[in-house]
Amino acid sequence: MAKIYDVGIAPIRQMAGGTKTVALAGTPEKLVNDSTPCRSVWIGARVDADGNPINTKVVFIGDADNQNIPILPHNFEGVEIAIDDAAKIYVRVGADGEGVNYRILAGG
Repeated sequence: MAKIYDVGIAPIRQMAGGTKTVALAGTPEKLVNDSTPCRSVWIGARVDADGNPINTKVVFIGDADNQNIPILPHNFEGVEIAIDDAAKIYVRVGADGEGVNYRILAGG
């Protein structure tokens, strides 16, 4: 029987998330307004119940100074960013009112 080793990584204990829409194209906004400690954040394109893109243009994510990680309108797989606080992530859209879906993954 294989032995399982503890590698010191706490399992995910909580998940929270939703949809972040940004009012004005070109004006970055925080993913969440309040400090939200976490292990990582998954961010993906907004899609409808059938998996069809809702956004019409690319959305960019990053920090307060640079949002240069593209989330294409059809990128339902998204990206996961290892980060200690979800409030450090900013979202910049190419069209007014577009945005992302996100899940904040926190340890226990």
